[in-house]
Parts: sequence; structure tokens; C-alpha cells
Amino acid sequence: MTDTHYKITMDGSLAPGVTLAFAQENFARLFKTDVSAVKRLFSGSPTIIKRGINEAEADKYVQALFNAGVVARKELDLVASLTLESIESEQSVEENDGLRMTCPKCGAEQARSEMCTSCGIVIAKFNHYQAQAQQVATSTPTSPYASPLATIAEEDGEVGELNIWGVNGRIGRMRYVVWSMVFSLALLPVMLICALAFKISTALGGLLGVVALIGAMVVGIQISVKRLHDIGWSGWLLLIALVPIAGSIFQIITFVMPGTKGSNLYGPPPPENSPAVKILFWIWVGLIAVGFVIGLITGMLGAMLAGQ
Repeated sequence: MTDTHYKITMDGSLAPGVTLAFAQENFARLFKTDVSAVKRLFSGSPTIIKRGINEAEADKYVQALFNAGVVARKELDLVASLTLESIESEQSVEENDGLRMTCPKCGAEQARSEMCTSCGIVIAKFNHYQAQAQQVATSTPTSPYASPLATIAEEDGEVGELNIWGVNGRIGRMRYVVWSMVFSLALLPVMLICALAFKISTALGGLLGVVALIGAMVVGIQISVKRLHDIGWSGWLLLIALVPIAGSIFQIITFVMPGTKGSNLYGPPPPENSPAVKILFWIWVGLIAVGFVIGLITGMLGAMLAGQ
């Protein structure tokens, strides 16, 4: 009985909204090679980048490549599904009696057999796959993606770098809340300076106020864009926040929506939250809860006093 194998092919097609340079950079990162080495794969001609894998592995490759901005296809690999197991099984037992062999995979020495008693591989099938891999590697010596040598490195534990400046990178929900809270607290002394300057000179105070407002908007946008990137959304969706009602709902979604697991179109996942981030986050949650309770009690007292 033969196993069903699949191969992964691509012709350079890109996911919606992805630029060629961005896709090539992500593709090179997944396969741990240089961008210059992958440009030929985006020429429009179908290319096999992985073969001889099962359906679950094939689905993983297709999803990982799509997250990187590349549209790939899963196809039946008829060549890899061929096996010499049935041919080997027809050999007579008498022919193998008294002969010794060494397993080509683990190196264990044993009596000649179809399977290795140490690691459990089918010898004929293993040799067939090895010969096929050698043939592909020999026929395309300059390609770093010769099947089945190339391996997607999506699950290698890679994390992105944290930087409050710029719009590149990702931050999670908890860090988004903490950064926003710290940024708001940092604005308090700036507002105080602007107020003092306004008392000294209306023109000076107004100028400092405009500069502070522009700076606050820029930093706030950068933090929010990184949060959208973590979800897998484009930063341009931040414009929804300008729409009445819909903008408020969108902000709530931004706070509660979990980030994508692993790498996505905008890079690897952010680092794990530090203890300081966790502590500040729960302080913020506690302040919100206390404010809600105080508001509720104040409203009830006001209603009771108004009824008297």
C-alpha cells in the first residue's frame, strides 16, 4: 500500500496587498537564505519548493507561505508516492539468510531485512527518497529549496524587536495597553509646560501646544499601527477610528483582539511580556474597575438624593 504524498509549488503570485519586495524578504527569512537567492522564484514560472510531504505538512507550508505574502499550491506528488517496498517484499527469505546489513539511516548492523529493527524505517523506501533528493539537488545545485532539503523555519522561536519609534513591528494587547498608559502619563508634564508657556506668552504657548499635539499624534499612531500589525491588519485601518460610533467599536476590538500566532505579513511575533508590563497592565485594569464602581455608587447616591 502506498502513502499519499504532496508537493508545494509556487509561481511568484502574491497575497492581496503585499509588495514583491516585502514577499521576497519574508520568503528568504522563512527559508533562512538571502533575498537575492529567491528572486528567481518570483519569475512567474511554476517551481516546486517542497515535495514528498504528507497533507498536514503541506497545509502548514501553504499557510506559512501565505502569511509571508506568497500564494503557494498543494498538489499530489505522484513521483514521491512511488515505493519499492512491494518489490523488496518479493525477495525470498532464503536469499537473505546468513547475510548482514547496515541501516542507511541509523547505522545499526543487523540481519538483512526489509525494515530496520532499530529505527523502524523501510530500507527500500528510505533509499528511494534519498536517491530522489540527491537527484533534485544535483539537477538544481544553485537552488536552496531543492526538495526535500528546504524547511520552513516558522516555528524556530524567532521574535521581533521592540521599538516605540516607527510603524514596523508588532506589539500584543497587554503591551499596547501599557505603552498607551505610560505615554499618556508622559504627556502630563508636557501639557503643564505648555500651560505655563501660554501664561507667559500666548504665541509661545500656542506654538509649544501645536508641536506637542503633533508629536503626541505621531507616537500614538505608531503604537496603534504596531497593534494592528500584531492582529495581521494593515495600519491604514486606523482611519476607522475617525468614524463616529464605528471608531469607538474599532478601538475596543483593537484592545481585545488577540494577535496572530507565529509570523505574519508584518514580521515575527513580539517578545513575551515582561513582569513590569504585566504589573502595569493589571494596575490599569484595577483603576478602570475602581473608577467604574465609584461611578456606579455616585450615580446611585445621586438618584437617591434627587428622590428625597
